[in-house]
Amino acid sequence: MLPSLLALVFALLGALAQSPQPERPATGLVFDAASYRGTPYKPLLTRGTYESLPPRVSLERYCPTPGDQGRYGTCAAWAIGYHMRTVLYGLEHDITDRAKLDAIAFSPAFLYQMVKAPDDVDCQAGSNPVLGFDTLKALGIPRAATMPYTCNVAPSTAALLEAVDYRIEDYAVLYFLDEQDPQVRVNTTRKALAEGFPVMLAFIVPESFYKPGKVWRELPTDNGPSGQHGRHAMLVVGYDDTFEGGAFRVLNSWGKSWADGGFVWIPYREYGLYSLGALQAYGPRLEDKAAEGNTLAQAWLGGKLTFEQRDGEAMAAYRAAEGQLEFEELVAYRMSRSYPSGTRFRFRVTAESECYLYAYATDLTGAITQILPFDDGMSPRIGRKSTLAFPSETKVIRMDEQAGSDYLLLLFSARPIDTKELLAKLKAGAGTLSTRVKAALGERLISRERVRYAASEIGFALSKPPAGDVVPLMVELRHD
Repeated sequence: MLPSLLALVFALLGALAQSPQPERPATGLVFDAASYRGTPYKPLLTRGTYESLPPRVSLERYCPTPGDQGRYGTCAAWAIGYHMRTVLYGLEHDITDRAKLDAIAFSPAFLYQMVKAPDDVDCQAGSNPVLGFDTLKALGIPRAATMPYTCNVAPSTAALLEAVDYRIEDYAVLYFLDEQDPQVRVNTTRKALAEGFPVMLAFIVPESFYKPGKVWRELPTDNGPSGQHGRHAMLVVGYDDTFEGGAFRVLNSWGKSWADGGFVWIPYREYGLYSLGALQAYGPRLEDKAAEGNTLAQAWLGGKLTFEQRDGEAMAAYRAAEGQLEFEELVAYRMSRSYPSGTRFRFRVTAESECYLYAYATDLTGAITQILPFDDGMSPRIGRKSTLAFPSETKVIRMDEQAGSDYLLLLFSARPIDTKELLAKLKAGAGTLSTRVKAALGERLISRERVRYAASEIGFALSKPPAGDVVPLMVELRHD
């Protein structure tokens, strides 16, 4: 009796061992550190900017039905093309009806086909998301109805022609791979979401992530983020600082039956540990949609500026009256008093609405220096309600020994400016900085008379003017 029972047990175990195990969902992220590092990055903002973010944000109402990449390694194409581009379209046109969002959803097949390796005929090799963003910016993307989800099928002429209507304006990296502070990864992602932008997440996928509940937390058996794990792209569409101690709402491409209807909550702790990188794409400025009745649109352009000495003491300024300017006609504000040469200080600039931000400094010698963007890698596009400290919240700059007046010029623009071309024109031009700026920007520069400069602080607000897209904000700093 006992031998026959043992034989039956071993037979059953053998059958179970030979039975096919359920397949893991496909992934497909090819994370290329060099191309990621070469992508324009968003600068770190002040601590107060992150602390003032709302406690929760959700873009889930703009999401289409969660897609399913099936057996193909197309996660990046789904995250960027099908999910992100559809959310951006929904935001731009204020569409929250899921049936309508599904009808206009964009084609992951197109995006993958345009970036995959030529020999990847079975769509298993995966793709670099940076190439996906490049394609979305240069070529655009057609709707999924125009190019359905298939593998290794070239886009039709109709798909290529339709794609250009849905290009993005730009994209940027939120943090780099060598960022060791998990709070920076969390805060930069929260800020992008608070600005109204979904975030493509490059993620390390441990074993427990394939079958999570509503919330995913790492297990001891996952062996941490340094274990032998896959790489996967998903879309972050919200956050809640109070749920599970703080968590991101993430949209996956493994179908509606996965996790919480195709979505999952990833706590901030796990996000900081398992995220490789994050990128956001920019569609048209919502501020430009105000005339079309978009409920998310803000003031067209607005900004403010503060100065402080090294010890934190505020440096007051007053509104410069027109017609009383000796040198620089674009000067809007002057320091209330003169400071000793060598004074150490910093400034903070706040973009009240989304814009492209540039800054230049000059003195009586005529030398002109670009100080924003910090370097060629920094994206000049700044989200609304963002404050940037220069040189930083812990560092200061020093007034030189050349007594007289220095000038700080900030340009708030609704459209990008070619900084190399502008700086070359400013340096080659004749006359004051104001004269050079007016000559270099021409009709793009909004006349000083049209700008509503504040009386009690350094700042301005502006409704969309009939012409021009660049607002100058110039301050005179006197020292002796």
